Amino acid sequence: MSILQVGLFGNVRVTHNEWLTELPLTRENQGLLAYLLLQRHRLHSREVLADLFWGEQSPRKARGSLNTALWKLKKVLEPKGIPAGTYLKTLPLGGVGFNRESQYWLDIEVFEGEANRILIYPFRTVREADLVHLKKILELYRGDLLEGFYSDWALRERERLRALYVKSLIYFLQFYAFHRDYEKAITYGQQVLDLEPLREEIHREIMRLYVENGQRALAVRQYEICRSTLAQELRISPMEDTEALYTRICAGVQRSGLTTNSKNEESLDQALRQLRDASQAIDLVKEQIYQALQLIEKKR
Repeated sequence: MSILQVGLFGNVRVTHNEWLTELPLTRENQGLLAYLLLQRHRLHSREVLADLFWGEQSPRKARGSLNTALWKLKKVLEPKGIPAGTYLKTLPLGGVGFNRESQYWLDIEVFEGEANRILIYPFRTVREADLVHLKKILELYRGDLLEGFYSDWALRERERLRALYVKSLIYFLQFYAFHRDYEKAITYGQQVLDLEPLREEIHREIMRLYVENGQRALAVRQYEICRSTLAQELRISPMEDTEALYTRICAGVQRSGLTTNSKNEESLDQALRQLRDASQAIDLVKEQIYQALQLIEKKR
């Protein structure tokens, strides 16, 4: 038996055969299936589902609309050759839910599980294999969850999964900034701003990264983008931290923030090495003086 595959990022996509032919679902059934999958860890009463999706109708008519929708959904998910109840559980007492014991693949489940598994590791110590895997996982995010659906339950889940996606992008930003691959770090920072242009701390970090990469003019331009975005969207000015960073950049002064200032770090390392060398040299001179004094004492 083929595995049911469901994609909820972007448009709803359902297949039984490796995405070769999508199963035809009405928009009504797309929403119902998506809800059951998002809430796949529990069963739902028919009354709750009827009110959620057909609340504008009378209770009796809403219950009938639900029964019709479930019948149509079963015909698509469990056609001839697939036993009834394989994917949709409908209990005698009225409970309805998605059968988690079935063979299925769900993009949001894979995305959420794998992203959370990898993001628990500090970006400074993440394994290369996990980093490569996380990049592939982010490709599942083809768009926001259930684009075109605006029910409260859809909006809540959309924001939750988008937050995880943005958190993953920031993880890559921090990783590449730490390893001084500034161009890649900036690319991921811009992807964050494409989704959340009001994230002022990301604007600041990109400004710092541009400076670190020797692109001071682009750092100034990033400030202007931040300033105009805040003015247009919120009618506010940048925070003091942003203004202070902009002033330092214009004055030619670099300062570390989320990333480390490489030149300062190199200067500090060089100074420490010089101090260690000098200390060792002093110890050697002291030892030579001590030995010379001992030799003089013996000759007396």
